[in-house]
Amino acid sequence: MFFETTFHDATEQEASLPGWRQEYRQVSTGGYDGRTMAILLPGVEILRETISVGTEQMFSAPEGSMIFYYYPKRDRSELVRGEKATGVSGFALNWTNRIGFMDADSDLLMLVLRRDAVADEDRSRIAELVEPPLENAAFLADWLLSLLGGARQQSHPCAWGKFDGVLADVITDRFELLFQKSLVRQTPHIAQTEQIYRKIRDRIFDAPDMPHSVKSLSRDLGVSAFNLRASCQSFTQIPLDKILMMLRLNGARRDLLHARCSPRKVSEIAMDWGFFHWSRFALRYKSLFGETPSQTLKG
Repeated sequence: MFFETTFHDATEQEASLPGWRQEYRQVSTGGYDGRTMAILLPGVEILRETISVGTEQMFSAPEGSMIFYYYPKRDRSELVRGEKATGVSGFALNWTNRIGFMDADSDLLMLVLRRDAVADEDRSRIAELVEPPLENAAFLADWLLSLLGGARQQSHPCAWGKFDGVLADVITDRFELLFQKSLVRQTPHIAQTEQIYRKIRDRIFDAPDMPHSVKSLSRDLGVSAFNLRASCQSFTQIPLDKILMMLRLNGARRDLLHARCSPRKVSEIAMDWGFFHWSRFALRYKSLFGETPSQTLKG
């Protein structure tokens, strides 16, 4: 089966990948424009996701799945910044409770094989991250993109019917061939910068109504202000002060979206997220999301 869906908010797109648990937050300015394309076969999924703005992504892949990922634009984006592990392609296993930052105009292709798609003896060889030869990875990616393009040209949702199983087997075979040519290596432990960023993030969401500052976070977390700033910049490529503002604005946006059928007011939600100067909140909100808080609330 083929489907293609467009989105105009991060909270909509985060639920678009079958079996994934995700939270997306917008971290660069502008109107949101996202798209997900997918071919779903027995035990095999081809997924392509594009997003116009920068996003912070917390994600967990379907349990036990094996993933081949590829960036068609070859822009050297990294799915998980803190590990220096990803180039434009690779394999992954056990993607659980991860954090990634995707640049604006990101384009990600993934081939997801579920638990029963590959034999146990082959699964036992795979580390969390595996590096395939780029030329071979590009060959597989181009074929997967051509399958998506062919399915997209259909005038109705595409299903191969009795050929679904055959195609899934062929895709799995090419996956295994590429993996056999790849370099298996153990993933380094989560970088200290990511650990510090997680602590910052958790503190914001544990007490969203508090007007957090770098100094207060430094005291609460027992980390120097210098290390907080340096770690955040290293992991996210975004200054800490800006990240603190963006996380709170995204939290307010989620609450505004959920409040569309309730009597809650913009001012109440702003205060819940530590914004006590409402006009300034509205200006910052519009700068990030391209619409006012009132427009979000009204839908």
